[in-house]
Amino acid sequence: MSNIINCISHIKDFNREKYIQLNLGLEIQDFVNPNLLEMGWDERVDEYKKALEGFPNTLSLHGPFLDLKPVSLDPKIKEASYNRYLQALNIGKKLNVDYIIFHSQINPWIKEPKIVEMTNNLNREFWNKILEEVEDFNGMVLIENVFEFDPLMIKELVDIINLPNVKICFDIGHALLESKVELEDWIKILNDMIEYIHLHWNNGIYDEHNRPTRENILLIKELLNKYNLNPKIALEYGISDVEDEIKRLI
Repeated sequence: MSNIINCISHIKDFNREKYIQLNLGLEIQDFVNPNLLEMGWDERVDEYKKALEGFPNTLSLHGPFLDLKPVSLDPKIKEASYNRYLQALNIGKKLNVDYIIFHSQINPWIKEPKIVEMTNNLNREFWNKILEEVEDFNGMVLIENVFEFDPLMIKELVDIINLPNVKICFDIGHALLESKVELEDWIKILNDMIEYIHLHWNNGIYDEHNRPTRENILLIKELLNKYNLNPKIALEYGISDVEDEIKRLI
């Protein structure tokens, strides 16, 4: 595997020299915390700007997701969600990130075709509007599968959004949760829409964010090779020694 990225939830976990030495990308997850977004986010941005000056590797930001629904029919919830997404996009712009990841917010239990179509169309309007508002953001927005039990749900959403700078972050751990669809089918169906992967594993019941076994890693490598895909791979699990972990992955 190449294009490896490590996910961190606090700047104290970022070792600039080590990341550059290992050619390791960084995914910043601090700003999923609504308390930080409410107070102290600008100081944290300044800290990251200093630490990341001239950083040559892939840089990503995970956007907020808790209790957000940017296409809500409740105007207050929609406004609050819009403001949080806009805040994250502006943080990403300040840090000059390559990617910002947002959860799809798809509710898989809503299956009525007209409601699904309406929701997807509202998402298209939302993303066109908000990306127009954030001028000079040169990064890519990635929509991450969360509760979907079928890859067609997120494929249809991203197809309808239909923007060249909106692709998919395929979260393997989320796909494993109670999904009736094999991992190969997720990769086969989403295919080159997959720009980025969140790699972690679980028991199929809880979102445990476990370290993948060597067999798990070989399976993912085999599937990516089969479909000629070379996405960024973000390690979204606890790592004690990142150098050893990279050796295990490649």
